Amino acid sequence: MERAACIVAVILMLIVVVLSCIQIIVLSDSFFYRQYERNDVFRKTQIEPAELMRITDEIQAYLMGQRQDFFINGTVGGRYRQIFTEREILHMQDVQNLFRSGFYVRNIALLLLLCCLLYLWCRRRKFFYEALMGSAVTFFGLGLILGVVIVLNFQGFFVLFHEIFFRNDLWLLDPRESILINMVPEPFFMAVAWQILLLAAAIFLICGLVGLGGLKFDRTLSRP
Repeated sequence: MERAACIVAVILMLIVVVLSCIQIIVLSDSFFYRQYERNDVFRKTQIEPAELMRITDEIQAYLMGQRQDFFINGTVGGRYRQIFTEREILHMQDVQNLFRSGFYVRNIALLLLLCCLLYLWCRRRKFFYEALMGSAVTFFGLGLILGVVIVLNFQGFFVLFHEIFFRNDLWLLDPRESILINMVPEPFFMAVAWQILLLAAAIFLICGLVGLGGLKFDRTLSRP
């Protein structure tokens, strides 16, 4: 029973950490601003930096369920207007639903993870530490594979992701007309992927070290 709980804890920890890292990155204004500068977004969208960051805050609020709709107004090229087209609005409704589902899964997984870890801690601490180590080893194995995919064929990965999680082609936007795709072009999503991997790697490194230290120094593990 403890071994099964250990395996389940590893899987749940991967889900919780990765989805939490996505949320952290999506809510990082500093990350968005750096990407806007690197991808020349201010010029391409004809939106001033302060105005674009305000619009970004509205997008973040929408994705977090803190805004009811995606009808966002702002100043583009000196003219006050509705920022996004109907196609962009419909696509972002799909994105919001995806985020909502992800947060629901993350929260349920977090509750189950805490139950598993508490069970392992109380029943047999060795498996508690092994769960921490196992999650780290598993993540770094999967993360290495994903890192190679990102380097070799990120565009293919990007398309596959959208084909799996979206049931329509609304995500196919024309950069000549779409402010949204100019705000978050493909290099932006590649940067997001790397940031998620790096942040999750830091968390799992700590988990692995705690697990290794626990197995090595917790004297209660040797008790019958």
